[in-house]
Amino acid sequence: MKYAVHMLIALALFSAACGGERQEGGEAARAAEGGMQGMPMQSMRMPSMDMMPAVRTHLDSVVGAEPGELPGMVAGHRARIDQMLAAMDQDMKAMNMTADAAWRALADSIRTDLSAIPRLSGEQLVLRMRAHAGRMRRLLEGHERMMQMHP
Repeated sequence: MKYAVHMLIALALFSAACGGERQEGGEAARAAEGGMQGMPMQSMRMPSMDMMPAVRTHLDSVVGAEPGELPGMVAGHRARIDQMLAAMDQDMKAMNMTADAAWRALADSIRTDLSAIPRLSGEQLVLRMRAHAGRMRRLLEGHERMMQMHP
């Protein structure tokens, strides 16, 4: 009989420890209590972060393009980069973030590139696109760091 009582107690303790009644807690409770503060970063949709892999691939293709191919890529490139810049701004506004002076200066340089590039050709276009792609990569990396550091 003692053995049966001990087994029942052990089973009750095991059941309580492993399952038992589910308590409200964890990320769901923190998110409900604290709004965005309790929300894990992965659950917040950030359009710019979704776009980054495709933009990086696009930058690789622009840098690797033959000089004769670049003029045909300019309009699509401008549209893609404009869209990425808008998505980054949208993400930062949604998170109540303000870009620092260095980030704003780099973004302004990229916008200047986008205005100048359609008027270029030949070697000037190749050199400007390579420099522009480097600036764009630095901006993407800086934006990623900001998004990861923001609580």
